[in-house]
Amino acid sequence: MKKLLTKGGIEFIAVFLGIFLSLWVDDKIKSTDLKVEKIQVYDLLLKQTDELLFYTDERLTLYDRQVKRGQSLINNWNDFKQINLPDRNAFITDIWFSIKNAYYPDFSTYETLMGSGQINLVDFETIKMFGKLYKKMDDINNVQTKEIVWRDFIENRLMIQHSNLFIKFELPFDLFEFFENTKRDNVIYAHLKSIFSIHGVRKTRIIAMRKEMLSIKNHLEKIKYQ
Repeated sequence: MKKLLTKGGIEFIAVFLGIFLSLWVDDKIKSTDLKVEKIQVYDLLLKQTDELLFYTDERLTLYDRQVKRGQSLINNWNDFKQINLPDRNAFITDIWFSIKNAYYPDFSTYETLMGSGQINLVDFETIKMFGKLYKKMDDINNVQTKEIVWRDFIENRLMIQHSNLFIKFELPFDLFEFFENTKRDNVIYAHLKSIFSIHGVRKTRIIAMRKEMLSIKNHLEKIKYQ
């Protein structure tokens, strides 16, 4: 009887240890998988940040030229002749095809991680920094929307107050022919000046965003393996 109990006790312990080890191994695998997934999420966010920085640097180079062109035109408004413009098509794009030069960075990786809930694998500071950066696009989009509204106003102003010019010229290809013939229209001048002012505001806000992107990049590189 004693031997039977001893044997049963050993078997019980063996079964218990087997279950315990099985659960421990399973938990260890899950923990390892979670760490791997966490690192992968950090890698994705780091790649996203690098792509944002590359795109932003390209846009800022463009906006630097854009702001200078606008300032040059406004400062010489009474004397300019479109034939003397160094890059006529670039000016037309600045004023008329604003969507072409708009700032629309790709946040798709961040948005996907938010949607799947995987963003919760990273530290709270990373989540907060990305959320703040993403939210700043609202301000830039508001600025870019104003640019489109003011551009549309100029078009309507030309059509209503200077409709006779449409007999000879066509928008937007003859934009500067229109301007040469409406230099005394202070309303057009004021809205054109506002458009170029918007370009400067956008550039300033994007420079601030770029600083935040660099802060995120530095943080991710430090925290990734912690």
